Formats: sequence, C-alpha cells, structure tokens
Amino acid sequence: MFDPDHLKDINFEKYSRIAIAFSGGLDSSVLLQGLASIPEYKKKLFAIHVNHGISPNSDSWLKHCEQMCASIGVNFVPLKIYLEDNLKVSENLLREARYETILSWLKKGDVLCTAHHQDDHIETVLFRILRGTGIKGLSGIEKFSQIGGIDLIRPLINYSKKDLLEHANKSGIDWVEDESNEDLSFSRNFIRKNILPNLNNEHWPSYFNSLSYLSRKAKEANEILDEIADLDLKSCTPESFDKLSILKIKELSRARGLNVLFKWLSLNTHLGISNKLTDQVYKSVLLASDSSNPKVSFGRKGHKGSFQVRRFNNFLHHLPLTETESLNDKKDWKWNPDIPLVLPTGTLSMKVSSGTGLSSSLSQKGIIIRGRAGGERCKPQGRSKSQKLKKLFQEYGVPPWERNRIPLIYIGDDLAAVSDLWVCEDFLAEKDEEGIILNWTDNLRN
Repeated sequence: MFDPDHLKDINFEKYSRIAIAFSGGLDSSVLLQGLASIPEYKKKLFAIHVNHGISPNSDSWLKHCEQMCASIGVNFVPLKIYLEDNLKVSENLLREARYETILSWLKKGDVLCTAHHQDDHIETVLFRILRGTGIKGLSGIEKFSQIGGIDLIRPLINYSKKDLLEHANKSGIDWVEDESNEDLSFSRNFIRKNILPNLNNEHWPSYFNSLSYLSRKAKEANEILDEIADLDLKSCTPESFDKLSILKIKELSRARGLNVLFKWLSLNTHLGISNKLTDQVYKSVLLASDSSNPKVSFGRKGHKGSFQVRRFNNFLHHLPLTETESLNDKKDWKWNPDIPLVLPTGTLSMKVSSGTGLSSSLSQKGIIIRGRAGGERCKPQGRSKSQKLKKLFQEYGVPPWERNRIPLIYIGDDLAAVSDLWVCEDFLAEKDEEGIILNWTDNLRN
C-alpha cells in the first residue's frame, strides 16, 4: 500500500524546486498529492504539464490539471510541444520531445520527479528484451538518475499500479484517462494489454519476481561495467573529454572498448544511447582507415543533445550536430571589427594590439568576410612562398569538418587573413603600428 509519508525518506530538502511531470493521470496525480501533503515539500513544488496537442482531449486535460493544482495550492506550469507536421509520431519521439521541453524550464538546483511505478519497470525490462538490449537495458528504470545535468527521481518505482489505484480510491483522488493507453499500435500498450496478462497464469506465475531478479542482477553487472569504464575513460581522454583516444581504445579488448565508448557517448548527451549506435561508431568511425573522414550522427540538427562523432589524428571527436555545416562561399558579409560578427557557423571578434595581427590601417579600406570556395592561397609570416589553404590546414592539423566553416577575411579582392589562424604577410601590422588580433569561436566548440 502506498503511504505518502514514505516520500519523506527522499532527501528533497537540498533542491531549490521540486518539479513533477504531471499528466493528470492516476500515477502522477498520486505522486503530486503525496508530495503536496508534506508541508516542507509543497512550498517548492511545481507541477509541469506538457501538452502534446495530439489528443482532442488535450485542452480538457490541461484544464483538469490546472484546477487540481489550484485546489491543493501547488504551482502549475503548462508547457506546449510543437511537433513538425511531417514527423511520424512514436513513443520515442514523444518521450524525447517531452523531456526536452521540461528540461528547457528546469535550471541548476532543481529536481525532476516522474511517476513511474513497479509495473512500468517490469514492462520496460520486457520491452527491451523483445526489442533487443544489452545489460544496461535489463536494469530497467532506475529510482535515481540524471537527465541533462538535472537529478531525476522516480519516488513510486517500488509501488505497483494496484498500490497506487487503491490509494487513489481511498483518498478520493480524481484523474484523467488518456485514450492513447488503449492504442495497441504502441509497443508498451501491447505488452501491457496482451502479453503480461497471459504470462500471469499457471505456466509463469512468478514472472514478475523473475524479471525483477534479472533486473537486480543486471544492475549489479552494470555497476561493475561502470567502474571499469570510469578507469578506462581516464586513460582514453588524456587531452579533452570531447576527444577519445583511438590508440588507447585499441589496446583494450573489443568488449571493453565498446564499454568505454558507450560510457563516453552517454556522458556527452542527455539523449539515450543504444548499443546499436555504439556498435556503429566502433565499426564505422573507430575502425575506419586513417585517411578517411567518417561520421556518425545522432539526433536532429540543431536540437539539444544531438551530436556527431568524427575521426581525426587518432582521436574520436564528439561534436554538436549543427544546422549549418559550412560557411556559404557565395555570400559576403561586411564587417565592422568594433562589433562581433555572428555568422551561421560561429562568431568573429577582435581586440586591438600593437605591432601584431592584421594591419589596422589597411583594414580601414573595408573588411569583407567570405566562406571558402577552394583554391585560396595565403603566405603566413616567415614563409618563403604562399600556399594553398588545403596544405596549410593539413600542416596545422585543422580537422576536415572545420575547414569549410571558418571565415576568410578579405580586404578588397585580396585574402588578408584566415580566421584567427594566419594573417597573410602583406597585411601584417608593421612594428609599432596598431593591429587587430582576430578571434574565431566555432559553434562546434560551444
């Protein structure tokens, strides 16, 4: 039987705000009223209702949730999801969109609570088995985890659906029923309605306990794998956490290499990483030839948490998946160096210097910014002759994916500088002359 007093066992005092993903259904209604019954929690409780706008009942659910919060004196936060018209609606898409929307409201010091319960946990384990999962997936739904740098707690995970229903009926809690829960085209609904009831018979009367045991053992195995992955990460990320050493991973067994790769990918995004994706990165990027420029992308361009993995100089590079891959070579941007210039691929700014950088007097003729078209040449200071940018990029170790993103600085029709990498010799500031030191920040480095 569910007892709201048991929620006091969770240390919510350390959080500034307690957010609940509140749909208005049975589970989240029990959780909301349970936390609201504890005075020290209620004062910093926020019910986050995400309106998907899919069901014709969405507006009535919103009104119900707002009225319930008003009746018990809890802060109500309505949020709306705007889905693209051409997107196919799926369980995974809605879940990702829901969490992304909630995370946009949360801030450091908050905690997010969801109303997942014991039945959800068992359904998840079985769903992952049927879909195909690794050891991590078998551990099911954790009570304590993180998402997007925010603590995520599921206070009801040790209670069954029956426990919550009995408490709701006893306490007079009203809730809404989502008709999509009856839609058997959703995998979890099919498992809940058609598979689990048929397991609960004379053949497998203890299936619930068996899956729970499997989940506990998988969790123990995951703890060991995590400890090993943490040790391997220290040796495989010697320069930056955004880079993973290919040579170090190849010193490990394949299984151990996949384990550390999975951990690295997971820590770099709040989106769920699959074993299939990890295998793809391992085979297509890590094992690719040194001369190739492979890429594996995950998520949607411009969306938080989406990323790409690329290979260069014996390192795997974890980069955001941006809307713009290169700077348009057919467009010119006039630039007043006193004001930072925001370009599709990053931001160009400057600071004044003396005797170094781009000649300030020459730049007064007007600065034009262009993207790379190919064939450009520059003679950096100290070189005997000019060289093609392609050769200079290779020599200075500029990754291939950055080369068409960086801005080229023109004075008149002449190339004067290449972002903050080089000033072409004819445009260098003279000794004691005022100069301009350029600074380029690529969106990929944010």
